[in-house]
Amino acid sequence: MNPRQSDTKPRRNGSSKSPTHDSAAREKRARDHLARKRRQERTRLERERGREEAAARNARMRGVVGPILFFGAIVLGVASAQPITQHLLMRDMPLETIAVQGADALSPEEIASQTGLRAGDPLGGIDPAAIRETLTARPWVASARTLRLPNRTLVVSVVEREAIARWQETSSADQELIEPDGSRFAGAINAGGPLPLVQGAADTSPILPPEALEILGELSRHASLAADPSALTLYLPGVRASAEGALVGSQTGYVLQIGESGPRALLGRRLLTQRVARLAALLDHEETTVSSARLIDLRYADRAVLRTEEPTSG
Repeated sequence: MNPRQSDTKPRRNGSSKSPTHDSAAREKRARDHLARKRRQERTRLERERGREEAAARNARMRGVVGPILFFGAIVLGVASAQPITQHLLMRDMPLETIAVQGADALSPEEIASQTGLRAGDPLGGIDPAAIRETLTARPWVASARTLRLPNRTLVVSVVEREAIARWQETSSADQELIEPDGSRFAGAINAGGPLPLVQGAADTSPILPPEALEILGELSRHASLAADPSALTLYLPGVRASAEGALVGSQTGYVLQIGESGPRALLGRRLLTQRVARLAALLDHEETTVSSARLIDLRYADRAVLRTEEPTSG
């Protein structure tokens, strides 16, 4: 063969691709590029939306917290300025008047005297905490606060305890007062006004049993029983009453005595509200019959059994 003679046959190249394959590759690259652009745009939009939402939340928070902080600063400023103002303006101002608010069981004069202050004492030298401690040490006073005014007046506001009954565990024990929650305090008895008497010892608790509180609450709702509360005596379970009315014999639960020599109503231990209401109805419509009875047994579901000094059947 002549070496100078060129080979007219085409060479086979394994890396060469057909036009169709190149076109498909270009379309794929275009799709991938477009997909990346879309992902980038979504990411940008999500970040922008997150920043907008965060900015809106911060704006709402500033709208809520801002006024609170503003008014809080005002209150704090006023609170901190009040002692300074009182000290500067009332340092040498003499006390002329003690005005008492909230006193009912105790007289305003008694509250004023318990502060230990006298006319002429400097207003700036008054210690509100000491007055509050002195007043709340009194049995009838639950809380107290003071306010000094530039017109040489000290305002003393008290919240008194509420008494719903007297409590005497034994006939020889001192009487105490009962609050609505059943707890007791040793205040002046006459300050509470006419109140029913509770006799007997609670089982293990220092407060009055809930059933006794239920009875006392029901007594106050009926005019025939609430007309003279001091004439009512409620005996706690453990008091014994015979058919003739003497406090001996079998257990009867709660017993309510009306007057010193009036009838005793046997209430038992359940359905106490209904039984007190039935007793009130008897007093409203059968007062003469009830007043002559020694014992009224209300423990029956459909009737009340009255016993006179001469026990009768039924």
